Amino acid sequence: MTARPPLLLIASGMDHTVPETVTKATLKQYRNSTAITELQRFPDRGHTLTIDHGWREVADACLAWLAGNGLQAS
Repeated sequence: MTARPPLLLIASGMDHTVPETVTKATLKQYRNSTAITELQRFPDRGHTLTIDHGWREVADACLAWLAGNGLQAS
């Protein structure tokens, strides 16, 4: 098995394009991986959470996750 980098999955509670259940199912597929795999939820956001009002909160959460896992954002 090839090693893979850490994976952060983002779930948007109001996303009708990729519902949160799909993101949670993806997380479940990686449950046996030894690599860092985590889910970050934004229950009040839709599919375009990275470009909608409040996108900085999403970006800050991703940067905090990177820092918390000893990774540097470039």
